[in-house]
Amino acid sequence: MPYKCSGPQPPISVDRDITGQGVIANYVATAGIAVLLIIIHFFVVYEPALDPFRKTDYPLNQSFCPNPIDTIILRTVRRIPKRLMGARKVRANSRVGKGFTECILAMSDLQIVTGLSILISGYTQLPQGLSSFHWMVIVDLAWFSSLTHLACLTLLRNHLYNHSIQRIWRLLCMAVLVVLLTVALSFTGGYDWTSLRRSDSVNKNMAFSVIRPARCQMGSGPRSTVTYYAMVFSILLMVFGFVARIVKSHKTISVGVWGKARAKLDMQARRLLSIAFSWCCFGSSRKSLKRTLFYRPLLTTIFVARLFLDGWSSMFLEVSWLVAGFVWGTIRLFGVLGIVGRHVYEDNTLSGFTMVQDPDEREAGWGFGQVVALVLLLAPLITIVKYFTHDDEQPEIATSHSDRIYASSHFESQPMSPNTSTHGTSRRADDPDSNLDDHVQTLGTVILYFMLMCLLMLVLVCFASNTPNLLDGLKSFSLPIAIALVGIWGVVLFSLTIEFDLSHIPLRFQRLLHMVNILFFIFSTFFAPLRGTMRKNWAGTYSFLLSAAVFYILCAVFYRIHGTS
Repeated sequence: MPYKCSGPQPPISVDRDITGQGVIANYVATAGIAVLLIIIHFFVVYEPALDPFRKTDYPLNQSFCPNPIDTIILRTVRRIPKRLMGARKVRANSRVGKGFTECILAMSDLQIVTGLSILISGYTQLPQGLSSFHWMVIVDLAWFSSLTHLACLTLLRNHLYNHSIQRIWRLLCMAVLVVLLTVALSFTGGYDWTSLRRSDSVNKNMAFSVIRPARCQMGSGPRSTVTYYAMVFSILLMVFGFVARIVKSHKTISVGVWGKARAKLDMQARRLLSIAFSWCCFGSSRKSLKRTLFYRPLLTTIFVARLFLDGWSSMFLEVSWLVAGFVWGTIRLFGVLGIVGRHVYEDNTLSGFTMVQDPDEREAGWGFGQVVALVLLLAPLITIVKYFTHDDEQPEIATSHSDRIYASSHFESQPMSPNTSTHGTSRRADDPDSNLDDHVQTLGTVILYFMLMCLLMLVLVCFASNTPNLLDGLKSFSLPIAIALVGIWGVVLFSLTIEFDLSHIPLRFQRLLHMVNILFFIFSTFFAPLRGTMRKNWAGTYSFLLSAAVFYILCAVFYRIHGTS
């Protein structure tokens, strides 16, 4: 079918195989079910104490150190049903874990098939003049598939480690999907219409850009900065996510290369801390200014560095990244779908031009493809029911053995003292040889701060964006995001101070101080935008952080004079 790239464009025809309600519902709901399964698996079944590179039914690896972030989050969450149900033991057995693994495997395969099918279909229609609008919808639908499949790969690390053939072909299929999606995303760098606000009127030139054939915008040309960076950000997120899954799926790279490199860095950091500890703290009082003003900030810096490294390898970050990506994709998809339904203006007056042929009937068609797509939603539900209701055909001895291993790894929700680590040792808060899990209060405080900040940022960015391109909203919150990252360092510094210097006060007052610490830095993050001082002066923007630094110094001096040893 001939098409032209310049000048006025004819209205595009309705392609219900791409933008039909049944197709959209199928892709979004299937990805949503996968996301929900992964969230439930993390909070109910996932065990951070189990080595992801263990052999099937192999006893626990005593040398394996669980991720402290996952450990403290799951301990806190799993303590809730225990408190609600009293002394009744709440534990998912190995059969539930196997059921989740099988379901996630099935959903992973489904995401590969759906992602490849929609992208291949789009590429085959490009020579026929597929519009930029339809191409953007295809990219968004494929985004759901690739995102959920990447998350599934991480959750299936142990299964894929024990089934190397499955790991190879899944990674190969994912590589093909990433390449196709990366090329598809590269076309969208000039789609300025994706940054249209809901209140903006659509002129004829912009309408022509929406319905212009996608192949016409493959070359270089004038591009909006926000749209271009949104494309680059999406590509980097996809490529980096895939490379990270390759690293995490192979023991040689994950443990042999990354693990050893991190161990060497950690050793050097401990050596630096030991030198600073000897100079600042050895033989001196706990109230020494050298300890509070020099050593404690250095300890905080290394603590935050370890926190980021453990956060990168934690399953909690995987789940958070998946939820954020799903929200991002959903808002962008429905924002793009709503653009073609807008009225087109010419010289500030309503024109009779429409971007879609027969606009009054575009939502009414429920043909064979629509019904089939909707009915196919039952496939993942049937899969879930199948794996959770079938009889266990394994021998009873094997099942009992698996349950014993699972039970030994499933930690109970025991209350912990403020300075007790998960390794059962007790250290001082400023010990240079301490680990993250030796600072339970501090770790819990900074995790809570991070979760609240991410939730607030996600909500505010979604509301502030007002466009299908969430990078518009993200750009307006660039300074608060930077302040929030700096705030992590401040939260850790004050939390360590509370944990160490105020350990003699009742625990409930310590927790109250930790909450005040969190609220202070959350408020300081949004203080500048609320006051409108983001671009006026440096001191106004960072006034809360400066006041926090001054307050810490005054507290250190006061503690030096009046504190108890």
